[in-house]
Amino acid sequence: MGDSSYLLGTHTEELERLRFQHELWLPAARAAWQRAGLAPGLRVLDVGAGPGFAAMDLARIVGPTGRVLGLELSDAYVAAGQAMARSDQLPQLELRQHHLLRDPWPAEGFDLAWCRWVAMFLPDLDPLITGLEHSLRLGGQLVLHEYVHWDSFGLHPGGRAIARFGQACQRSFREAGGDPDVNRRLPALLAARGWRIEALQPLPVAGDSHSMAGQWMQRFVEVYGARLQELALWNSGDAADASEEIAAAAADPGSFWVGPTLLEVRATRLAS
Repeated sequence: MGDSSYLLGTHTEELERLRFQHELWLPAARAAWQRAGLAPGLRVLDVGAGPGFAAMDLARIVGPTGRVLGLELSDAYVAAGQAMARSDQLPQLELRQHHLLRDPWPAEGFDLAWCRWVAMFLPDLDPLITGLEHSLRLGGQLVLHEYVHWDSFGLHPGGRAIARFGQACQRSFREAGGDPDVNRRLPALLAARGWRIEALQPLPVAGDSHSMAGQWMQRFVEVYGARLQELALWNSGDAADASEEIAAAAADPGSFWVGPTLLEVRATRLAS
């Protein structure tokens, strides 16, 4: 249950990449929370909270009369999130070390559950859905942000090494038991168990090399490329080719990045 279970790692470079990633995706997250009815005083469960960046924002919105509980596998990330909560004086926020597939889920009747980039790494989705059913009250809202079309990732025009990197990423996720396009399956699984699907909304991302979107994808290539080499799915030659393509794109105003396509799923728990 330690940090070695994290496919992407929990080292300093990954922590900073996650911080930047959260800043990029924060407007989309806030819009999703607003659509789900997030308001002061509500009880929110953050599933797979990471270092707690989203949990901090959720805690500020629900205020001192609300509650946010973040469940997170990595003890290093839990410690980082707890330190931030103390520093920002957010007693309504708690981060708890938790293995989503093994540990008992909290039965607190949460009003809203938030889950982003978690299901794609799980070898079995049933414990996740069962846990959410255990933790959410009847009528509670679930907001999922997971990928639905990872193949849209790329650097254009050209970007052959970046395309190889994208394929290596997907292979690494699948070999670890995950599914990079997990949101092709989740809505049907939820509906079959009595959840009402309220909305499905694609969330594409694109930008040139100097945009936040482009910088986010470049950082991912740099940080995760090293991990792919450890997994023997990527080599130093691939990395050198990718670096050349990234440098060329930075000097070409016509080049742009496209990210893997996210799908927002919003669902209501109806069945007990």
